[in-house]
Amino acid sequence: MLRVNNANSFMDTIGPKHLLLMVLTGVAISAVVYLLRQKEGGGQKKNTKSFPLKTPGMPNVPNLGALPSQKAGGQRKLDEISLSPESQIKRAEAQKLVRQGQLSEAALVLESINLQREAIDILETNGLLDDAAAMLMRMNRPNRAGVIYERNKRFEHAAIYFLKAKLVEDAKRCCRQIKSFNLALSVELSVLFAEAGDNKSAIRLLADINDRTRILKIVREKFAYNDLAEFLDFPAARQLLLGSLIVTDVEHMLQNMPEDANSPLNRALLWINESKKPEWLTPIFAFIGDNRGVASKFIEKVDNQVCDAFGDLSLKLDKREFEQHRQTFEWIARGFHDTMKMLPAAKIYERLKIPALSGKCWAIAGNFQKALAQLTGEQGDLALAGMVQQELNKLGRYTTEQLPLSDHERDSLSRLFFNIDPDTEKNRADSPFSIAS
Repeated sequence: MLRVNNANSFMDTIGPKHLLLMVLTGVAISAVVYLLRQKEGGGQKKNTKSFPLKTPGMPNVPNLGALPSQKAGGQRKLDEISLSPESQIKRAEAQKLVRQGQLSEAALVLESINLQREAIDILETNGLLDDAAAMLMRMNRPNRAGVIYERNKRFEHAAIYFLKAKLVEDAKRCCRQIKSFNLALSVELSVLFAEAGDNKSAIRLLADINDRTRILKIVREKFAYNDLAEFLDFPAARQLLLGSLIVTDVEHMLQNMPEDANSPLNRALLWINESKKPEWLTPIFAFIGDNRGVASKFIEKVDNQVCDAFGDLSLKLDKREFEQHRQTFEWIARGFHDTMKMLPAAKIYERLKIPALSGKCWAIAGNFQKALAQLTGEQGDLALAGMVQQELNKLGRYTTEQLPLSDHERDSLSRLFFNIDPDTEKNRADSPFSIAS
């Protein structure tokens, strides 16, 4: 009772107003204590990022207070944040240069203390992409330079730097974004594509600017004959390149054909008929080999102009070159013989010094004088020559005539020479019992 009375006496003494004042004071003190604790870290996480304010007209300044991350082995890692006193001074100097707008100079200072990532961030942020790429190349990081250029939609430069890093697919992606290629860009990219192992893209870029000289240089230096053979499937490519190709190019293409549905001989037929280069028959028949049936089917489709020109060529070759390809010339002559292209066959057999076959082909080609000269000459066949003369008399033809034969005349002479076959004559010539051997 005494305690209650004392409490009531105390309440009566301070009054309601004083009690309210005490409550408000207590709340205020609690709020101050709470705020102090929050400041000391007892509340939410402290924000560690700072974003500098950009004054109009001033450069974009990345946050230099926190070091940017860096890649190593394909994964990002934090740069070392401990700097020597000298490096700290240089970093402060770089910060000052940035604030003054001397961005390239600031980047070089940061590079000198191995803070290239900060330097590159400054350069890229302010559009100095070429300076950033140059620094990345000093770090031997062309791939990162390509990323920076692509991110900033500088696709020409991005493709170049991706190729320097041998990243062909990334380069192709950027090339598809290039709206137009000038001469210098096409040449530079073609060289880089070839160095990166993509000869096909190199060839197509150069074809777009009709640069056959550089195409052939790449093909021959990189031995890209597989890609060349495939590229020649396009009519425009054949029109551009066939005139500049040589025999060894055709030989290498036949030996390095693409593995697709297009037959090597179908390709070769297009090449020789469109180029009109008879000398290409030599590597083509070396590819066909001793396959009489395939050879005949091929020769049937070869332009007559090419076949006749090859006969003339066989007579003009020097002895060393002719003997070097003697086996192939035998196969070609047999192909002409089997497809009744007797004029070029006669010339090759004459050069091969096989008089029975040469006489046969000259006769059926309508040149009786040359036919009889072969059959009555050294290693000829006098009996066969007499039979030919008798047949000509029967047909009412003079030896000196060189007129086209009718079908009847051709059939009559063909029956006369029925037993004179290329393989038979070759076997006879190769026999150890042959006088010709």
